[in-house]
Amino acid sequence: MSAEEDLKAFVAGVNGFANMGHADKVRLFAWLQHFLRKKSRFTTGDINWCYSTLSYRPGNTSQYLKNMENAGDLLRDAGGYYCEGKFLAKYNELYGEHDITLNVRQMVKDLVNLLPDLAEQDILKEALICLRHDAGRAAVIMVWNIAFYHLCQYILKNKLKEFNNRIPIRFSGKWDASDMPLIKKYEDFGDEMKESEVIEVANSAGIITGDMHKVYIEKLGKRNSAAHPSTIHVTQVQAEGFIDDLIRNTVLRLKI
Repeated sequence: MSAEEDLKAFVAGVNGFANMGHADKVRLFAWLQHFLRKKSRFTTGDINWCYSTLSYRPGNTSQYLKNMENAGDLLRDAGGYYCEGKFLAKYNELYGEHDITLNVRQMVKDLVNLLPDLAEQDILKEALICLRHDAGRAAVIMVWNIAFYHLCQYILKNKLKEFNNRIPIRFSGKWDASDMPLIKKYEDFGDEMKESEVIEVANSAGIITGDMHKVYIEKLGKRNSAAHPSTIHVTQVQAEGFIDDLIRNTVLRLKI
C-alpha cells in the first residue's frame, strides 16, 4: 500500500479520531511519523501532510509541536523533531496494536497472487474493504468464506477421492446408502453437506491436520455468531485476530 493508504487505513481503526482536537491529532501524527512512516525525524510539514492526506484542515501545527516540546513529549535537533522515549512508549501501548491491521490487510492483498481463482479474488477484495472500514462482522463473514471456499477447492483439486470415500465412514448413520453424498463440484458441498460436516470429513480423511481442524471449528463458531443478529459486537481487534489466525493457519497451508 502507499503511504497515503497506510495512514487512512490506520486512522480508520482509531475510535473517535474525527472528534479529536488539534492537540490530540498532532500528538497522534507525531507518533505515527516513527511508528507508521518510519521517520527518525520529522517537521511541521510532515504533520500537515497527515492533515492533508485525511482531508482535515490543520490548526497552528508549529505551535502545537512547540507545546509538545515544552512538555517534554518531543525532542529536537538539527534534523527536526522526534518523540521522547516515554511518550513513544505510551503511544505504542495505546495504538500499537493497530499495526496488525496493516499487516493483515497486506496479507489479504498478497493472497490474490497466491489464489488466482477469480471467485476467491472477489471475496478477498470485499474482505479488504470490510477491514478498511472497521466492519468487524462483515470482515469475519467474508474471510470465513475465503477459507471455506479454499478448503473445498483444495479437496476438489487434490483430495476428492479420499474425501468421498471417507463420508460414509465419518457419518455412517446419517445417510442411507442410496442417498449418500457424492461430491463432484463445488456446489455439491453446500447442497449435500453442512460446513461443519465438510470440515469433519476432511479431518477424518487426513486432508487437514488436527491443528487446522481446531482452527476451522473455532472460527466457524465465531462466523456463526457474527452472521446472526445479536448484541455481540465484533471489534476491529477481534476481526484482525480472526483473519490473522484463519489465513495463516488454514488458507496458506493448503496449496492449490
